[in-house]
Amino acid sequence: MKNESLCGYRYPFAYVGFGGEPRFWWMHFLKKNFYHCFIILGNGYEWILIDTLSHFTDIIVLKNVDIKKALTNQGYQLIRTTPVIPNVSRAVLMPFTCVETVKRFLGIKKRFILTPYQLFKFLSKKKGK
Repeated sequence: MKNESLCGYRYPFAYVGFGGEPRFWWMHFLKKNFYHCFIILGNGYEWILIDTLSHFTDIIVLKNVDIKKALTNQGYQLIRTTPVIPNVSRAVLMPFTCVETVKRFLGIKKRFILTPYQLFKFLSKKKGK
C-alpha cells in the first residue's frame, strides 16, 4: 500500500504457536503435537492472533494479556521471532494452509516448508543464529 496519508504501526515481533489435535484422517501423518500452527503479532501489550483453519480464518485482537503464559498453559509450544519484509518477487503458488499463512506474515519464502513441524525446525534454527 502506497497511500502515505494512512498512519499505522508494524508490530515488532511475533510468536508462532504450534499444537492442536488431528481433526482429519490425513493429519495423523503429521508429527505428534505439530498438527497446526498460528501467528500472534504484538508489541508486549497489544496482540493480533491470526489462526487459519480449514473452514475459516480467525483474527482476534487482545490487549493487556500475558499471551505467552496464556497459550503455553493451553498446551501450545511458542517460538518468538521477528517478521521481515522480503524483497519483492513473484509469489509461489501454494495451498492456503496454516503454515503458508504464517510464512507470509513472517516473510519466509522457503517453498519446501510444508508442515508445522518443518516450520518449527526452521524457526528454531533461525532463533539460534
